[in-house]
Amino acid sequence: MERILILAFAGLGVSFGLAPALWARAGGAAVEIAVLDAHGVRVAEAGGVGNRPVLLAVEREFQPGDHIVVSGLRRLAVQLDRGMPECELHLAGESFSFAVPLGRAEPEAGSPYPPNAFGGKSHRIVVRELRANELKQERDVARNACDELGVDGAPEQVRALPHASTNSVARDLPDFRARNAIDGVTENGHHGVWPYQSWGPERRDDLWWKVELGRKVEVDKVRLMIRADFPHDSYWKSAVVEFSDGSEVPIKIGPSAGFQEFRFARRRVTWMRITHLVAADPAKWCSFIEVEAWGRDAR
Repeated sequence: MERILILAFAGLGVSFGLAPALWARAGGAAVEIAVLDAHGVRVAEAGGVGNRPVLLAVEREFQPGDHIVVSGLRRLAVQLDRGMPECELHLAGESFSFAVPLGRAEPEAGSPYPPNAFGGKSHRIVVRELRANELKQERDVARNACDELGVDGAPEQVRALPHASTNSVARDLPDFRARNAIDGVTENGHHGVWPYQSWGPERRDDLWWKVELGRKVEVDKVRLMIRADFPHDSYWKSAVVEFSDGSEVPIKIGPSAGFQEFRFARRRVTWMRITHLVAADPAKWCSFIEVEAWGRDAR
């Protein structure tokens, strides 16, 4: 088991590990994890070396306005709390900030997240550097359960990728945001709060959904899972998958509740967009539970 370099306890004032000046001597990039409150005050922090897991233990309840900030690595794996899966992130800058969701009573509801994530008085945040052999593996290169709920904006405003965006979210509810289609959760027999969150847009004919991958990847397969809450739902019967290299792949989608797979010639891209969506029944709701792009990081 790899050794944890730093263990810091918020509220207890205890910190163990290497001093910042010595991190570089230990090998690997210096990594810092911090929790900032709504006023930008650090309430917990830990540091270490990226080639080993770095842990921040937070012994306090998260409060409205809290952010988790990670810096020091451009390619990293992070687990934001015990109830969250590990996420593969590719940063546009030297750091990223994650607004802690606090549940449905908050203005920015946390309903797409597992109920055991970010709650309670004890939290564990773990960060490590991505290994070269991981980037060579065939996998879903679009997945990111740590993509934020926030307003879908321009890619340059997003520091942690992959990031999903869209031009429509039904009633602007967190349960239907674009990020829900890349979180890896595939329960599709209902709609609404976790584990049934989805990309659920309004009923319109100009829809698009896009994922910025954050680096060049080689992909040759897309897998889609529709929301199958029938008879509440319908489904899109056709669409076009567009890629950053200018290529397009028309697809036909069926009512199957399982993953639907679409293969094509391998291409090197940085983003993927689904557009020209045609509903089988325009009077009903259509939604994607999950969108996967399979491939590997470009060499």
